[in-house]
Formats: sequence, structure tokens, C-alpha cells
Amino acid sequence: MAETAMSFEKNRQHFDEVAGTYDEKPWAQAIVRDIAAGVEANREWIGVDWVQKDAAGHSDRAVRLLDYACGPGNVASTLFPYVTQVRGIDLSSGMVKEFNRRAEAMGYSRGEFHAVEGNLLADPATQSAIGGGELFDFDLLTCSMAFHHIEDSELAVKRFVERVKPGTGVVLIIDLVPDGSHHHGHGHGHSHGHDHANGKGSDHGSKLTDDKQSRWGLFPAHPADSTIAHAGFTKDRMENLLKKAGCVDVKYMQLDKELAFGHELGNMKKRAFMVRGRRAE
Repeated sequence: MAETAMSFEKNRQHFDEVAGTYDEKPWAQAIVRDIAAGVEANREWIGVDWVQKDAAGHSDRAVRLLDYACGPGNVASTLFPYVTQVRGIDLSSGMVKEFNRRAEAMGYSRGEFHAVEGNLLADPATQSAIGGGELFDFDLLTCSMAFHHIEDSELAVKRFVERVKPGTGVVLIIDLVPDGSHHHGHGHGHSHGHDHANGKGSDHGSKLTDDKQSRWGLFPAHPADSTIAHAGFTKDRMENLLKKAGCVDVKYMQLDKELAFGHELGNMKKRAFMVRGRRAE
């Protein structure tokens, strides 16, 4: 499915509006902590040859992370102790500003931790900020809790894989399992999904349809409602997407802890998955 300019603009507008308050509520902060804990606990499972930094934060080799749809940089911050450089890309200028504001507040230099505005699914020729060589050949690309906002899942994963190193680069996607599709994945951990709607759990990723009922199961619709393209993704769907894009060593797992969303979103409890694949030679 081709990504539409309208879907880009809806996402851009919404996340520009919420960038400064994105994770300020206690339940949102708890979700950030739970995802960070899942990433940290399964860091070796991700499959990157992480660095060990000295007391000054230096390492004898480079390990680079690209965080796509980076938001304020929560997953990137979790993994920064184990890499030497983080780059973020987000189509929301507000989120990019928040990412860079937090990086500066944490004492990171621009060379260590910095985001730019961009859209990997749009024409790269029109985006000088993300077309240069510095934003290729990463050891790891992450996309956390944003994949369900992207209409064209297949193109997105293809573009993700293009940005990591052939042979060793890893793509890691963290997102939501559809309701009724609670597999126990490969590796350790087992979560059931969090979606932003009542998913059908099909292998195609539970594409949402346009109707007057909120995709979150609320009425009237939550402001984020119009930005959501998928009600979660099944294990088979995610593994197939990565393999088709040229990944090998594809692994899937669900996080142990259920994610609890606040009353604004109907007090839902959902689960998340992680899937990773290594770019083939």
C-alpha cells in the first residue's frame, strides 16, 4: 500500500502538538520504563556487538544506532550506554526538537546524540537532511511503538534495512500484538500485544478501516486516532516483512509485562513484541 501525503501530515501535526507533553503522564512514564526494561533485559538477544565504554565514556570502536520515528528518544537513551553514536529521524519537527533538547539536558554532544527531521518513506531526493552518507551503515536501526502509524509496512522495513550495514546490521522493531493474537515468541519473554484498536489478528497486520467509531474503542475518537494505520502485527507478519526485505536470523519475542494505558485511552492493557533481523550480506 502506498503511503499517502495525508497520512504523513496527520502524523506530523499530531506529534508536533504533543511533543512537549508526550510522556509526561504517570501511565505514559510507566510504559516508557516497561519498554526500556524489556530492551535492557534482552539486549544480548538483539544481537548487536555492543561496546564497553571506559569511565570517560570512550570506546576503542564505533557502534552506531539510528532511531527512526524517534520521538523524544526513549529507546535511544536506553541503548546509548552500549553504542558510541545515536542518530534520530522523525517526521515531526516538534519531536526532533524534544529529542535534541533532552540530549542536551543529559549532557550529550551533538556528535553523540542528535536527531533530524525526515521521512524514510518519502522521496529521498527531496530530503537533504537524511540523504547523506552519515545516515547509512548503522549497526542497529530501532523503531519503537511507531510502526503501527506507518501505512506501508513493507516499504518501511525495506527502507530500514537499507540503512544498516550489510552482513552485520540489525533492524529492531518494537510494537503491538493484535488482540486475540498472543503468541509466545522465540527467545525469552512473552508478551501479548498492545494495539490502538480492536485488532483482528490477521497475518496481514490488522489494517484498520475508516468508520465513525474510534479505532481505540472510544467515542468520541481520541486525537491520536486518525494517525493509527494498523491495530497491531502478528508474529508471522513481522517475520515475513523482515525476511522479504532481506533479513536473516529473524527472531521474535513478546515482552513479559503488560502495558497499561491511562483513562484517556480507555484504561486498556496491552502487550508489546520485539522482532529483530540481521541484514544479509
